[in-house]
Amino acid sequence: MKKIGSLLVIGCMLAAFFMAFSVYATSTASYYVSPAGSDSNPGTESKPFKSLMKAQSAASSGENVYIRGGVYDEFEIAKTDSTYNYVNDFIKSGISYVAYPGERPVFDFQNVPTNLRVAAFYVEDGVTGITFNGFDVIGIKVGEREQSEAFRIKGQADITNVAAHNNEAIGFYYTGRGTGTVLNSDAYNNIGPTDVSAKNTDGFGAHGGAVSFINSRAWNNSDDGFDSISSTGAVIYDHCWSFNNQGNQNGVGDQNGFKVGGYAYRTTGIPDPLPIHTVKYSLAVNNGANGFYANHMPGQSANWTNNTAYNNAKSNFDMLERVSPTDINNIPGYREILHNNIAYKGTTIRNDNNSTENVTNNSWTIDGGLQITSEDFVSLDTSQLSAPRKSDGNLPDVTFMKPVSSSPLFKYDLGYLADK
Repeated sequence: MKKIGSLLVIGCMLAAFFMAFSVYATSTASYYVSPAGSDSNPGTESKPFKSLMKAQSAASSGENVYIRGGVYDEFEIAKTDSTYNYVNDFIKSGISYVAYPGERPVFDFQNVPTNLRVAAFYVEDGVTGITFNGFDVIGIKVGEREQSEAFRIKGQADITNVAAHNNEAIGFYYTGRGTGTVLNSDAYNNIGPTDVSAKNTDGFGAHGGAVSFINSRAWNNSDDGFDSISSTGAVIYDHCWSFNNQGNQNGVGDQNGFKVGGYAYRTTGIPDPLPIHTVKYSLAVNNGANGFYANHMPGQSANWTNNTAYNNAKSNFDMLERVSPTDINNIPGYREILHNNIAYKGTTIRNDNNSTENVTNNSWTIDGGLQITSEDFVSLDTSQLSAPRKSDGNLPDVTFMKPVSSSPLFKYDLGYLADK
């Protein structure tokens, strides 16, 4: 009887769940857009809208806009100010813009004028709960402007499985009070053609509030792969890869893998307390400057744990700090914390004045420095790093710089693959 009673209770619970789900599913509206649609349509699956802006005007918080596959290359600029052409201007909270299952839309902005900077997707300050999922952004031009952006986030937005590539623009740019998470996303081949724009064209930028970059990759961008200069919130870099960021055609651009923290030489407008960033299980390879860079932070820039750096031109790790928020003089870093990291090929670390207890269990500190050779790794084939993502959007499985089981790197659980 107890068993039958338990089964009845479980059955009732399941029935209640499915009834609740059914009510939710039927009460949550969805809208559709397609390159072949029309903004005079009702936005249904069979009669979709043509533009995201029309879908936004119809949708409410908690609802989805499904984006059909194909190329979107006809746009009306939603908003302008003295600086920007905002092609898509998101002013309503809580709406998800999601690729239709099994399809991969492409937004091509090559025909948008560059009389002003271009922001292809702009999330306004105060807007929250926006999500973008499952599409490509290409073709953004910069002209003679200082920069353009694929995503300019001043509100709160989460981005998953999106690729911003082959632009003259920054891929993902959080600014002002912008916050959110960027998961399983790529920024590559984003190159500013002029020397001015080349210095601004990062793959990922976190220059506002707290932002998390997870399982994301940046390569072949003209400035930095990842950059969080002037951030007021703590930024997390978790299982991210940054490689081959080497400037524009003239070699112009900062070219760091991860530029973490810092406020240039400002002495005002610096947050108190300073945010302490997190860089873990990440990879920096073949960048034109530093792999992992503390960027003259006027305090501790980050906790650096289980990262791998290979063959970065200036240094694999550069822990340069500033004396304080009010003293702009640069000093070797003494507040950074580095554990379980690997550096191979090139200069291991510079500007390092950290205490011994803050810099332990790294490839260059264990037993006076491990004598690493290529035989310590399964592979040094960097071409693996730009392999296609898995069907679920996760990073590809690679053997690049994976320690062989006989290596002391494996014994000490060092590097970006230690948790794999």
